Amino acid sequence: MLEKVMIYFVCKTKGYITKPQLVKFLYLADLAAVKWTEQQLTDLDWRYCQYGPWNEDIDRTLVELRYGDIFKLSEQGNAILIQPGENCPEIKALRLSKGLELMLRNIQKEWAGLNADKFSGLLEYVYQTEPMVEAKAKHTPEEKAPLNLYLEHEKVLAELGV
Repeated sequence: MLEKVMIYFVCKTKGYITKPQLVKFLYLADLAAVKWTEQQLTDLDWRYCQYGPWNEDIDRTLVELRYGDIFKLSEQGNAILIQPGENCPEIKALRLSKGLELMLRNIQKEWAGLNADKFSGLLEYVYQTEPMVEAKAKHTPEEKAPLNLYLEHEKVLAELGV
C-alpha cells in the first residue's frame, strides 16, 4: 500500500511535491486512517525524528520507484521535486476505494503547493498532531522514538464522548 499511496500523491500533485512534503502526506494518511478505522494504510513504523515523523522504508521505496522509472527527480530552484516517471501508472490503475481516494485527495488539496507558507503550515499541523505532541514532550529527536498514531483515535473518541 505504501507504493500506491506514494504514487497517488505524486500523480495528484502532478509532480509538484518534495520529499519532505511526501513524507508528511504519508504520515497524515496513516494518521487519518488510524483516527477513523484504527488501522494504518501502510506498514510503516513511524518514528519521531528531527524533521518530524519518519521511517527509513520511505527512502528505500523511493529508490525502488526511481529505479523502476516510476518516479524521477527534477530540480526547481532550491527544491527537488518527485515527479511521475515513464512507467508511473495512472491513479485509476491503483484501484483505491472511493473512500480512501477521497481521504488522500483531501490531504493533497489541503497541503499541496510549493510556497513556503503552505509548507510551514503543513509542518505546524503535523507537529500539532497527538503522536507528535506526545513524542516531543517525552523524547528527543535523536532517540527516534516510536509515534503512537492511536492517540489520534483516542482523541476523537474523547471528543465524541464515546
